Amino acid sequence: DVTLRIAGAVEGETVYATLAAVDLGILNLTGFEAPDPQDHYFGQRRLGMAFRDIYGRLIDNRDGAEGRIRQGGDGSAGLRMQSNPPTEEIVALFSGSLTVGPDGTVQASFDMPAFNGTVRVMAVAWSDTGVGQASGDVIVRDPVVITPSAPRFLAPGDTARLLLEVTHVEGPIGDVLLSLTATNGLGLGPFPQQVSLTEGAAARISVPIISQGATGVQVISVAATLPDGEVIRRDVTLSVAANDPIVAETTRLTLAPGEAFTLDSAAYAGFRPETARVTLSAGPLARFDAAGLLQRLDLYPYGCTEQITSRALPLLYLSSVAEVMELGTADDLNQRIDDAIRSVLTNQAANGGFGLWRAESGDLWLDAYVTDFLSRARAEGHDVPDRPFQSALDNLANAVASYPDFEDGGEDLAYALMVLAREGQASMGDLRYYADVKADQFATPMALGQLGAALAMYGDQPRADAMFLAGFAQVSLPVDATDAYVWRSDYGSRARDAVALAALAADAGSQTITLPSFVPASGVPVAEASTQEAVWSLLAAHALIDNPAAATLTLDGAPVSGPMVQVLDGGSTLSRVIENTGTRDEILTLTRFGVPQGPTEAFGNGYWIDREYLTLDGAAVDPSQVAQGTRLVALLTIRNTGAPEGRLMINDPLPAGFEIDNPNLLQAGDVRALQGVAFDYIPQMSEFRSDRFLSAVDMFGGSDRLRLAYIVRAVSPGDFHHPAASVEDMYRPTFRAQTASGRVSVVE
Repeated sequence: DVTLRIAGAVEGETVYATLAAVDLGILNLTGFEAPDPQDHYFGQRRLGMAFRDIYGRLIDNRDGAEGRIRQGGDGSAGLRMQSNPPTEEIVALFSGSLTVGPDGTVQASFDMPAFNGTVRVMAVAWSDTGVGQASGDVIVRDPVVITPSAPRFLAPGDTARLLLEVTHVEGPIGDVLLSLTATNGLGLGPFPQQVSLTEGAAARISVPIISQGATGVQVISVAATLPDGEVIRRDVTLSVAANDPIVAETTRLTLAPGEAFTLDSAAYAGFRPETARVTLSAGPLARFDAAGLLQRLDLYPYGCTEQITSRALPLLYLSSVAEVMELGTADDLNQRIDDAIRSVLTNQAANGGFGLWRAESGDLWLDAYVTDFLSRARAEGHDVPDRPFQSALDNLANAVASYPDFEDGGEDLAYALMVLAREGQASMGDLRYYADVKADQFATPMALGQLGAALAMYGDQPRADAMFLAGFAQVSLPVDATDAYVWRSDYGSRARDAVALAALAADAGSQTITLPSFVPASGVPVAEASTQEAVWSLLAAHALIDNPAAATLTLDGAPVSGPMVQVLDGGSTLSRVIENTGTRDEILTLTRFGVPQGPTEAFGNGYWIDREYLTLDGAAVDPSQVAQGTRLVALLTIRNTGAPEGRLMINDPLPAGFEIDNPNLLQAGDVRALQGVAFDYIPQMSEFRSDRFLSAVDMFGGSDRLRLAYIVRAVSPGDFHHPAASVEDMYRPTFRAQTASGRVSVVE
């Protein structure tokens, strides 16, 4: 309970106040200072300086953007720190607005979690005629303080230890009885159930922990009964996860009339049950494996602007399928779309363009793709702020107005024209010029389809159909064996173009070709699908499927109404029987996701990755046994073995006993271990999380060898699984590589 007394209020005046209680350690880490409204309103101001220019008056606003002043410097946040949930509950409590009573006091009550430390209490009061503030530090502690120390996370099968420090601060001395329990995912080894404490004494207790296979957040509950009978409780949370690379396998089955298929635990055989998920679709959705593609997008772990957009875009139209797959309720899915809108807008630059990992511009195709998502979201009723959206459209209009002549390209131009046409801001003259004069110069079928879609939006169906026919003709050309090795600035592939062209033609109402027969029956394999291939396949499914119901199938004897999608999570003992009661064959598509059982083997297609550990002096270290407290250099080497260029994501999961020691990438000469080591590529993004290191690198031209290095420290004693490190071309996922998994032992 906190009592705040306010002096100086005018009689009869209503006074308001807020109170906050925050762990002082958090405030020190974040550099947060107590609110000071008096200084804000009455503090002395220093003179400011600003720049002004008239470039906005010099640039023709019909041809280019008006000049803008860009302010700020470090907002891009190139390096990001992310983490698993904290092992203990955070103290950051806020009262909200309170009304001060007639006696000049106000009280607030905070429900404090189990906490020992210093809390800063901060108060702000205000009325129509005055402001005030106060703050003070309060030490919060139990008579006997229990301080737990545990790894930040574990993998299934890990063994570690929980260190408990039991310290007498005040109150009676004597025997303290200890009781520890854990959720089913953790096993506890032997520990002393009683310790004797003298005045000011401390006892250190090491409790073995065994991760028994279950993943998710696990809890260890500690209860200490003091000599006077008081019971002190602490909860320690541990995240358990299998961080090896997840694989996907797709099987297509033909169900003849009268035949049945049973979906049960055999479907995820060969995968670790705690990581497995199986999707089964039938009827029209099975053609595209909509369930498998949605699941793949949902599992995609990275967060660049293109990937955030790709995860959210299909949810605008396939929410019913996502709900059946238990990806969220309607409200949850709407919230995810709204969160995606906010996320991509944080990467919007001052000119209205978008960057992949930060606010920047220069990628017109990405600008058009994100603006397309925002336009579609607005049309579906989601709240997209007017000013950022109009700024994005202005950026596309400016780019179209100043677009250079081309002989083999135009992918970004066509996309920008389509988005502008949907919003009624494209020039009909531009559309007809590009259709009549430059159609043969567009490099991809998708670009021709987008130009056709723009013309259809303006009612010029003959020209639109001509563009769609030209696009279908390009898709039908023989596939060059080198196509898969060509890097494309529009994040695409031949398969992406085919399904995108079908989706665009269907939306435009084009009758130029029988679209269902055009789209291959096998669709885009989930295991090989990039985010672009997945999202446009799902948009094609939405455009081509009038009714997703599988009317001739029964589920456990009952007719199926709505989308025929079933999901089975690893470890489930449920069984479902799907029977074909119709007169023609039905296709079932079953896709399995998960980490295969057994150790991960080294593998490479187009790339090869090696992971090694060095001392700070450069000596090679075998990580299978490391002394606690040792600092090591983790060195990742990626070699190009056949994929000439690509946008790469490097993922190096840590063993639970290691922590990243310093959130910075090392360069040649930073430590003796890296003397003479060449670092030829600069990452676009790097993240130092509590359980892994991630980095995105554009490997274009130059050296065929990429190196990254950072420092780790062996922190927690125990025996830990060491997941495989991997590299993947984000838009050609067949080009990927991984190391073998292993074991790490940290010796106390």
